[in-house]
Order: sequence, then C-alpha cells, then structure tokens
Amino acid sequence: MGKEWELVVLGKLKWNLAAVTPHDFIEHILRKLPLPKDKLLMVRKHAQTFIALCATDFNFALYPPSMIATGSVGAAICGLQLDDAESHLSGDSLTEHLAKITNTDVDCLKACQEQIESVLASSLRQNRPPTQQRNAVKSVDELDQASTPTDVRDINL
Repeated sequence: MGKEWELVVLGKLKWNLAAVTPHDFIEHILRKLPLPKDKLLMVRKHAQTFIALCATDFNFALYPPSMIATGSVGAAICGLQLDDAESHLSGDSLTEHLAKITNTDVDCLKACQEQIESVLASSLRQNRPPTQQRNAVKSVDELDQASTPTDVRDINL
C-alpha cells in the first residue's frame, strides 16, 4: 500500500525519478581525468556541491546535465588549484579535455563553468551574515513553521 501511495503522489506531482541528472556523469568524467587518486574524493565532493548549487538557480535550466556536471568538475579542479599542480590540466587545456570527455562545445563549457563560479561567489557573499544579525533569535512561530516545496494540502489526489 505504501509504495502504491508513493507512485500516486509522484504521478500527480509529475516527478520523473528516472531522469538523468548531472550526478550521473561525475564518475564517468573523473575516470577520464589524469588526477592523483588522493585528490579524487575532494574533487568529487566539490563537484557535487556545485551541482546542488546549480539546481537552485534557474539560469542553469537550459544547460544539459552533462554540461553542468562537466562545468562543476572543472570549477572544482580550478577551485582546488589542482590545475596548477598538473601542467596538462591547466586553463584552456583542462577545458578542452573536459569538453572532449562529454562531447560538449568548449565555449559553452567555459560559459557554464564561469557561471557556476559566479553563482558560488554570490552564494558565499549572501551566506555571510552581518554582525548585528548573528545573535538574532528566531521567534517560536518561525521555528514551528514547516517549509515544504509543495504544500501537501494543495494536492488533489
């Protein structure tokens, strides 16, 4: 009964759980990069964080999942400065290598990666709380309020 109910809810919400996501491309991309094994975990974690960040910004809705994954891996490698340690992974050669792995256009990939880095910088600025608000305490009403993306009372089954 529980599984049947879940399928009804997913159907009503039009959620496709079999959809391809950027996360599906991460391992494929990482396997084809000449990265030291001890750096793989860190690159993977950063790329996954960037992918999650892209999911919150409508500007990435037009990019295919493979492009978001590739741009996120590129941004992770650059952010961790691994592109400096390996000369064959520097700047444009890294972008070209990544573009070949997922068969994406180099200029589109550059634009996507730059946009990811921009959204990350913007997000970091917004999450830095002003000093006077650090000690602010939420009211009981605010703490009791549940926030869900779709109010379940609005769904007609």
